[in-house]
Amino acid sequence: MRYKRVLAGVAGLGVIVAGCGAASHIRALQPSSVRSSGKIALPFVATSAKSFQAGIDIDWYHYKDQQVTADAIAARSYLLKLHANAVSISFPFFMSGARSSRVHSTVATPTPAELKTAIGVFTAAGFYVSVRPLLDETSLGHTRVSWKPVNEQAWFASYQRFLKPYALMARQAHVNEFIIGTELNAFDRSPRWDSLDRQVRKWYPGVLACADSWHKLVSKGCGVGTQTVDAYRPTPDTHFLTDWKRWDRTLPARIVQTEVGIAAAKGAWRKPSSVKLPVHKVDQQIQVEWFTAACQAAVSTHLGGIYFWSTGLGAPNLHGPSVAHQTRWTGGRGQLAISQCFASIKTR
Repeated sequence: MRYKRVLAGVAGLGVIVAGCGAASHIRALQPSSVRSSGKIALPFVATSAKSFQAGIDIDWYHYKDQQVTADAIAARSYLLKLHANAVSISFPFFMSGARSSRVHSTVATPTPAELKTAIGVFTAAGFYVSVRPLLDETSLGHTRVSWKPVNEQAWFASYQRFLKPYALMARQAHVNEFIIGTELNAFDRSPRWDSLDRQVRKWYPGVLACADSWHKLVSKGCGVGTQTVDAYRPTPDTHFLTDWKRWDRTLPARIVQTEVGIAAAKGAWRKPSSVKLPVHKVDQQIQVEWFTAACQAAVSTHLGGIYFWSTGLGAPNLHGPSVAHQTRWTGGRGQLAISQCFASIKTR
């Protein structure tokens, strides 16, 4: 439910993902290069890729002249080093304010052909692949979670036109899962989803899913049977593992946590959805403990999987979190925690 900002969405968009296209730098992405105060003790858990998705979220804002194949290969190499077996690719769509009834793409929206190219890179390596159209909140001027269209009929008609080429692509690319709605909690029980779902199922025969925010998880959200959750539930103290297990046991059986993230800052556990807290220095140990607890709990409570938010398409920024970019974990100790947890799970 965090406020994801588009950095630019018009012609002349600058480079969003640091190091995009720098496939020659892949050797530098090894998680073992991250300094750590000690190895994180995790149990070995026997499972399989089909039964547990050890995943990473890719938040893909396309930019002009992006080298999609090279960037997808760079991202895949990085995810393999994290011992991931699943990837969820979010791609943005836009609106002209909260009262608009139309959605549209910009240069920041990957085309269906570009998405198909990137997906092929991951499926060739055996990854479980899901895709998620994600309503850009900067263009909306409002948080997705509590917003709903002024004119639902017009909005759904526009959204259906936008989705059609992506659903057809998902079929051709053998995408495992298409998440038809993400964090649209204020209207995810609208009966208009049923009509949209029927149309999309004509184009894409795979798994249709709905991603809810943690605070309003419903059954049959977006009119589909497969529910996932973006898990930014706050906790009042630092008993992270206990709190994660307690909450996970309240979730539907085998549900997948499609987003888990937190700022590397003291007190971030009280509002994990915050991207920037009023701190003067980062505390990477918060990410280490939060990620380790979330991953351990997801496995021990037999959830369907967990995805960590997020990296871009390309070689990731490996400088770790900073005061300006508190939720970044690539290149930091949070990266090591993810890698060690995924390595402890038999996923391949």
